[in-house]
Amino acid sequence: MAMTLRLDAEDEALLREVAERTNHTMTDTIALAVRHYRDMLVTQDEQADLALRAERRAAHREAIDRSIERNAELLERLSR
Repeated sequence: MAMTLRLDAEDEALLREVAERTNHTMTDTIALAVRHYRDMLVTQDEQADLALRAERRAAHREAIDRSIERNAELLERLSR
């Protein structure tokens, strides 16, 4: 898909510098940057998902511990 990208002079100079330093075309440099940014967003989503899972596990563990503590006498009798 062809598209036109309008950059101000400063951003164009940055793009040109990165393209020259990496030996890529400016088009390839932009495509790589978009992919890199997308990968960063996916990583952030995965990290947020892992953090949420950890919070849920901790909440479940606390609920289980409270239940065990609250029902200690009954659990002791049932274990006999």
